[in-house]
Amino acid sequence: MQTYHDILDFIFYRVIYPVLLFIRQIFDGIFIGSMSLLSIPYGYQVVIIAICTVCFAFALRKWLDVEAKEKIFRTKFVAQKAKRDDIAIVPDKKDRDAMYTSADQSIDEDFNVYLAQHYFRYVLIYLLPLFLVMAWLNDSLNEQVLITISGHSYLFLTPSHPMGMEGVSVTLLYLLSYVFFLIVGFQVKKLFFSKKKKA
Repeated sequence: MQTYHDILDFIFYRVIYPVLLFIRQIFDGIFIGSMSLLSIPYGYQVVIIAICTVCFAFALRKWLDVEAKEKIFRTKFVAQKAKRDDIAIVPDKKDRDAMYTSADQSIDEDFNVYLAQHYFRYVLIYLLPLFLVMAWLNDSLNEQVLITISGHSYLFLTPSHPMGMEGVSVTLLYLLSYVFFLIVGFQVKKLFFSKKKKA
């Protein structure tokens, strides 16, 4: 058992952790370092990083060709439903019921596979980038960094303390920005596709 733990420790501390540290340093240099050189306040930096995460999510969605996969499933599902409806013309009730059961099982199996793939893509496209970037931000812009820069552990303080909040944290601003720009992105995408269909 000890050998097993030693192997896992070696994999994490000698392989995974150095890779994560290297990626963090790259991200710090590309985003936080370059924007700090341009004197962009940390609050704005977090919002810009949230926008970049949303853009990455949409690029990943396009690369995985989600729309085409969903269209293929819908076409197949409609065809399966139509084929199932054709069973009604079978005169023998016993045969008809057996065929209905077989058709329903096939439809259910395909739908369950589609649902599993749909949620996997959802996690991969929207949730995984969100949590990975949030973990990076909370590490690179942790409380000690913010206290050193501004004297408090928030990106900025809220004068009226709404709902007892003294200030806006990195996590809160990033999450709100990510959700807001994700909604904006979907609305723009919807508007673009509706104009494309009309044309």
